[in-house]
Amino acid sequence: MHVFLTGEIQVGKTTLIRKFLLRSGLSADGFMTYWESDGGDDRSLYISPYSADLNGVKRFPVAKSTGKMLSRPEDMIDAFNTHGTEILNDSGRRDLIIMDELGFMESKADTFKLAVMRHISGKIPVLGVIKPKKTEFLDAIRAMDDVEVLEVTVENRDEILKTLLNRSW
Repeated sequence: MHVFLTGEIQVGKTTLIRKFLLRSGLSADGFMTYWESDGGDDRSLYISPYSADLNGVKRFPVAKSTGKMLSRPEDMIDAFNTHGTEILNDSGRRDLIIMDELGFMESKADTFKLAVMRHISGKIPVLGVIKPKKTEFLDAIRAMDDVEVLEVTVENRDEILKTLLNRSW
């Protein structure tokens, strides 16, 4: 069974995954995406191999945001298809595969989506984060028989952590 956390921005989904990994003793690989400030209103979205600590982790730019304006969609698709797929192809050697986070930007990154689906169809459990958005790709993941989606809120995140820790992975 694969588990995807969903919920509003900044509710603690990534923190919950980190706490789970610390307490469970399980090892993980996979990927993580995160925004980092470039100064002022400018931010960059990066994808990197999963790590609880970003120090020394190789990261790849996916998108740039200047205020509310995102970089060109073709650049994002290319970054997911090359770097994201490379990271996923190197994943699956540990107890869990982390996919933090899947969203709408990947909708046209076909090579990346195939790598995601290959792992979700595989035997190594996936623990991920999925945006609460409707896209064909995200809906296909949510509809899979061996995928459970848990909605995280400020009120229930401690209970979800207990649920994850009590699960046999």
